[in-house]
Formats: sequence, structure tokens, C-alpha cells
Amino acid sequence: MESQGDEAVPKWDNPFWFPSISSEDSVLPMPNLPAELITEILLRLPVKSLLKFTSVCKSWLSLISSPEFVKNHLLLSATNKDYNRHGVMFNFARLCEPKQQGIKDCSLTSLLNHPVTEAFDLDYPDKTLGDFPRLVGSVNGLVCLAMTHYGGLIDLFLWNPSIRKHKKLPNYRPYVFSRYLEDEYSDYQFGFAYDELQDDYKVVGRVLGVEVKIYSLRSDSWRLY
Repeated sequence: MESQGDEAVPKWDNPFWFPSISSEDSVLPMPNLPAELITEILLRLPVKSLLKFTSVCKSWLSLISSPEFVKNHLLLSATNKDYNRHGVMFNFARLCEPKQQGIKDCSLTSLLNHPVTEAFDLDYPDKTLGDFPRLVGSVNGLVCLAMTHYGGLIDLFLWNPSIRKHKKLPNYRPYVFSRYLEDEYSDYQFGFAYDELQDDYKVVGRVLGVEVKIYSLRSDSWRLY
């Protein structure tokens, strides 16, 4: 006798197939959706939703993770005028108490329309009480973060808050007499930008007054200029 249990389980081999919607009185079959339409739908979803959909099947994971999809999603997000989906990120001054120092996030709607802005603490990279985070810049949802540790040591991170992933940048400091040559905090200045011609994210750093270095995410290295 054949088991009918397997027949009741929908097959998901086709990532663009959806089960029918049934009731006691009717059955509404849903046809296969074209791959182009699925892509257009996914492109308009927020990042958090896309992260969940990467587990639907391998083809969706491959699509959402592809450089072309990521670039198109960024372009659509940048031109989206629905400010309900936009937020503002800020950090507190160094003069605050250590427990008050950190990075907070609030919605643009709350900032512009509410009498009291509701902000939330973010779990930024290398978060340690007493260390001071500084937002260097943000491009296409990618944040460059300078973390000043006790004693003046500064580490740099590229951080994507949406997917909660980060990358610590290679050391940029000059190495002299078996130690890192540190200077005052104000003598280190950084900038963050996207190089459209090279399709590369870069960090510019002025070190020790006269030395300028540029970090390339593509090569994962610093170059002295």
C-alpha cells in the first residue's frame, strides 16, 4: 500500500513555485512566477527580510548574494523617498560618562515628527566600556568606525549594521623601534568614500601630521601617498 503522506508535502525544487491556496469550497492555484518578477520583488524588500529569504533555497541565496543584485538593491534604496525606512545614526561626545558613550540609531520619522526622539543603542564592533567609537563616514549602508581604546590606540572597522557583520582593517600605524608610534587623537584624521571608477570602498587617513595613507577594501591593504 502506497503512503500518501509524501503527496501532501509540497515540493520546493522550483524556487519560483508557490503552493495553491485552498478552502473547503474552492481551490485557487498559483502559477509559477517568472524569475524576473521574483527578482523585482526581492529588490524592493528591506535587508532584514532578504536575510531571512536566503534560507528559502540555494537559488535565492545565490541571487541575493550576487554582486549585481546587491548593487541594484543599493541603487533602489538610495532613490527611495519613503523616509519611514530611513534612519539616523550618531555617537556621543567623548566628554560623556563612559557608560553613556556609544552609537545610537533612530528613525528619521521619529527625529522629524515626534516631540521626543526614540533612539536605540547599537552593538557596534569591539564594544568595550571606556572605549570611544567615532563615526568616520557612511556610504551605501557601510559604516567606517574608528575605535579609540584606552591609551589612545585607534582601530578602524568597516561595519554593516543591517547584517551585523564587520571587518577590522589592517594596521595603518608606523612601526618604530619595536613599538607602534602613537600620537595624540587629534593627529589622526580619517575619511571614508566610495570610488565609483574602481568600484571600491576606501579609507583615507592622515597619520602623524604629514603622512597620508589610503586603504582599499578590494586589495585589503594600505598605500602610502
